[in-house]
Amino acid sequence: MMDLPPKLEKFLQSIGVNTNRLKWKLYYLDQWWERQKDKWGGKKEKKKYKHCKCGQLCLANDKACVVCGRKLPSYAMYRIYRLFALQTPQFSIVTTLFLFLIVLLYGLQAVLYGAATLMTPTREALLRFGALTGDLFQQGEYFRIMTMALVHIGILHILFNTMAMSQILPLFEDQIGSWSTLTLITITQITAGMAHLMFYNPVIVTAGASGVAFGLIGFGVTYFRRSGNRAASGFFLKWFMYAMVFGFLVCANHAAHLGGFISGLPLGYILGGKTPGRIGRKIWMAAGVTSLVIWIIAIGWLIRANFMLNVQQ
Repeated sequence: MMDLPPKLEKFLQSIGVNTNRLKWKLYYLDQWWERQKDKWGGKKEKKKYKHCKCGQLCLANDKACVVCGRKLPSYAMYRIYRLFALQTPQFSIVTTLFLFLIVLLYGLQAVLYGAATLMTPTREALLRFGALTGDLFQQGEYFRIMTMALVHIGILHILFNTMAMSQILPLFEDQIGSWSTLTLITITQITAGMAHLMFYNPVIVTAGASGVAFGLIGFGVTYFRRSGNRAASGFFLKWFMYAMVFGFLVCANHAAHLGGFISGLPLGYILGGKTPGRIGRKIWMAAGVTSLVIWIIAIGWLIRANFMLNVQQ
């Protein structure tokens, strides 16, 4: 029970206040306040944890895993990655840039051609931002076989592709490295584009990163099979079958999907099961640098084509 100053207690009693009852209420209030201070950052601070990819539970302030030595993100970044259900806490530069370019072009398309293109973009809008057709490819616009992956036909198209790639592309980039991932994206995209040119009418417009997405699925089938993870390999195989059935229902570009999937299979077999040696790493780095140059040339060609179009208008 808390004590009151004598003069205050005498005054309160003179006006009829039950000071004993008041003292007990003030005592309970003081105890409640102490509990609140302990709860919200007082003496008993609750420990925060984050997980490493190896499965080890680490403290929030740890900068590296105590078991495998892997570099850990800050606790704030860890919570952000958990919020968006990303597979790896590390910054995946190839994944980030690839998805950024897709979203950027989609936004620019809406700015230049109106909000209606978010759902049903016109043929003109698709071609201006890099979609592929056989006739334009034959006229020398070879860059379109790459830039078609950055353009999407409506909101559902871009959502399906970006959601799929945001789940599996960071995982593979962490497993095989950024240069190998860039090579994987480039090869599967070129194969998907060539498959479209071989089996579809030259006037048909195609766009989207579905070929890359199917390439990643094919890569996962053989990569995990070679690594001894049959459950993960079976998961990717089932994903391929479900995606093909869904593609037939929505009249998707089956040639590009199959082309991407088939090209991903040997890449997964090559990289699965063992870590590349010193020479192997150099080969994959050289392939990655070559892929980067191809993408820079393709995007630069697209920018130049748009600049020339603006000059003519």
